[in-house]
Amino acid sequence: MTPNKPEGPIRILVVDDSPTVQERIAEVLCAEPDMEIIGQAKDGVEAVRMAASLAPDLIVMDVVMPDMDGITATRKIMAAHPTPILINTAHSEYQSANVVFEAMAAGALDVVAKPLAMDDPASEAWEQELTHKIRTLARHAKIPKH
Repeated sequence: MTPNKPEGPIRILVVDDSPTVQERIAEVLCAEPDMEIIGQAKDGVEAVRMAASLAPDLIVMDVVMPDMDGITATRKIMAAHPTPILINTAHSEYQSANVVFEAMAAGALDVVAKPLAMDDPASEAWEQELTHKIRTLARHAKIPKH
């Protein structure tokens, strides 16, 4: 096991079924000089496929999505193409210990709670937490490669 230490910007795959959330995450991450969005998926099925083809440095993954949820997608990605995964889930789901434990058991490395509204002025704390966790996980996480 060796730490992921991407050369250049951190290459990120964003997975969320909400176009609004995807747009907001893109806005936040594209403002960071050391981050680059290399793909966006609307569900777990696309996430698994894109993780294999794009080989991102990190995946930001929603939990509740159609076709395949984020927990199942995390399990499949970690089995086939181990990648640091940060779960970005609704505040109400984040407060449920089961979601956090399921995500970690599936292979996710951390969880962050989405703000109640993406345009809420209080979302600044989420932006800071999101970018901090992305940097930490992408640069220091130890993921076993198959």
